[in-house]
Amino acid sequence: MTSFLTELQRRNVHRAALFYAGAAWLLVQIATQVFPFFDIPNATVRIVVIAVVVGFPFAMLFSWFYEWTPQGIKLESEIDRSESVTKQTGKTLDRWIIAVLALVVVLLLTDRLTPSKAAAGLADKSIAVLPFENLSAEPANAFFANGIQDEILTGLARIGDLKVISRTSTQRYSSRPGNIAEIAKELAVAHILEGSVQKSANRIRVNVQLIDAATDNHLWAETYDRELDDVFAVQSEVAQKIAASLKAKLTPAERVALTTSPTANPAAYALYMKARASSGQMSRQEIDQKIAIYREAVALDPDFALAWAELSRYASVAVWGGYGDDQLALEGQAALDRATALAPELPQVAKARAVFLYYGRRDYAGALTTLEPVKKALPGDFDVWLLSGLLERRLGLWQQAVADFERARLLAPKDDFVIFTVAATQALIGHYDAALALLAETRLGLDADVPSALWIRPQCLWVLGRLDDAEQTLAQMPAGLPAVQSLQGLQALYRRDYPVAIEQFRKAVASKADLDWDLSFSSYIPARIEWQLRLAMSEQLAGATEQARADYEQVKALATSALAVKQKSANPEAAWRSAMAIALAGLGETAAAVEQAQQAIATLADANDALEGPGWQYYLAVTYAMTGDAAKAVAILDRLLHRPSSLLTVELLKLDPIWDPLRQDAQFRSLLVEGKAKTAAVAAP
Repeated sequence: MTSFLTELQRRNVHRAALFYAGAAWLLVQIATQVFPFFDIPNATVRIVVIAVVVGFPFAMLFSWFYEWTPQGIKLESEIDRSESVTKQTGKTLDRWIIAVLALVVVLLLTDRLTPSKAAAGLADKSIAVLPFENLSAEPANAFFANGIQDEILTGLARIGDLKVISRTSTQRYSSRPGNIAEIAKELAVAHILEGSVQKSANRIRVNVQLIDAATDNHLWAETYDRELDDVFAVQSEVAQKIAASLKAKLTPAERVALTTSPTANPAAYALYMKARASSGQMSRQEIDQKIAIYREAVALDPDFALAWAELSRYASVAVWGGYGDDQLALEGQAALDRATALAPELPQVAKARAVFLYYGRRDYAGALTTLEPVKKALPGDFDVWLLSGLLERRLGLWQQAVADFERARLLAPKDDFVIFTVAATQALIGHYDAALALLAETRLGLDADVPSALWIRPQCLWVLGRLDDAEQTLAQMPAGLPAVQSLQGLQALYRRDYPVAIEQFRKAVASKADLDWDLSFSSYIPARIEWQLRLAMSEQLAGATEQARADYEQVKALATSALAVKQKSANPEAAWRSAMAIALAGLGETAAAVEQAQQAIATLADANDALEGPGWQYYLAVTYAMTGDAAKAVAILDRLLHRPSSLLTVELLKLDPIWDPLRQDAQFRSLLVEGKAKTAAVAAP
């Protein structure tokens, strides 16, 4: 073995390997950086990488069998040892190795030490498209302004070399604001596009102007007077001109996507734009409206793949939200099949498939795999990154989820749902201070605009044991909202102020609000069900036994009625069974309560869902605690304390009266001491 290693050194094989590795790395870097500039396909880069990998063993064999001599290359076996010049060749190779390694170091240091230049390059290629002004005389044509803005955004979002702010973040601004520089700063972009649209009969006029936000200079302005049939060409030309003005590099695939019309039917395309132009709110009315319009579009053009894909996507969303029935689910699947048959290569079709797998099949891993190439094809679509993060949370890929949510927030910095999702995810992994810091930059979670987000600020403070801060936060919220009343009830309950807790919970329950939010049974049943259970508990603790019994009986009756009807999925059934279990436990029906709680877990096909799983375990622990089985309750709590998504800490265990039945249990007391370390471990990044 020693002689073999000595021979390797004598023949300079080790030097050849080092030189080859350095030179190959440089060649790959040149290919990946320079080839795209000349629109050389990515396949060529892959060929270069494969070639250098495959070439390595051949290079090593060559250096073993051959020697470079003053007379040229000769077989090593033909050279007399006394005439060998391997030492001189080795010195030459050393000089070449030093030169190559020096180049490698320079490239690495340049990449590491000049991030600001790269960031500046990205900022130079950033743009926000403000709402287009509607100049049409007929109100029915107003959607054209939003539709054209949205389609220009969609085209720009395909370009990987651009940063494009989503419409959900720009729609709050006016069409022609006077404070361009301020808006650009808020959205972190260098350029603003303004525009107006006027539709009259079968003609359309589109005015656009690209503005340098730093100087307020108009880089270019254009007016397009076209037939309505030519509206896609206008959008395509605008997107391409913006890309050229910002010196964005377009790949061949991006160029084809920008210039390929999705349909030859102008009326179908107008309907498609109308559906996309409506607000981004996911209300039942909004979703039903979009589905109806997409149905009209595909009726006019049965070969309109994008419309089929969007019809499938919103059908999946409707079924997941409980708005759609089995028939709509089948329609959504058929629409996806049609879109796939027409245009299997379209990233929007793959996106629709990912949504279908997520919402229609709960196949989170399959959906995420389907979405991976979509992120490359639609790098500027914030919704793709948001969906990816939602899937990663379900799979327990928390850090990847945070990264994708942050990417979505970069593209949609003013989107309330994106901000809420980032903050909620930080809270779910125990980064409560980070969540609060993000929320401190906005009014989100304080105003009535997004009631589903109201819980997050006080919850982050409660798990940290900061009741006084939570009191101040609740004081900033609109007091008359049922959601706020329920939060004030929890605050009073944690302070052991049972009369105030009863008053607030009673108001919230009496409102009959149908609010669904993540804090209560994973939003599968109305939040007022949990409010009424908390009301009954408060009454029980205050000594109002009969009233508590009446409230528990009412929840039991509601759950019994709901479970008598076939649920749309296992999750609402699990939610009702969990609520039933707690109500039965409050009524003293121990065996029935435990049976319902265990059946709730058994019902779930995805009980190991990393996002919702801890919630179902939490309700099982509550049932065990209320029925006197401390050992099982503590065992579950012990697991939840070091599991993301539980929103459970030692501080909250100390505060919440729901755990009072466990206070005298030795294992529970030990958990309150030992659990601090486990909670800290969850919070670690």
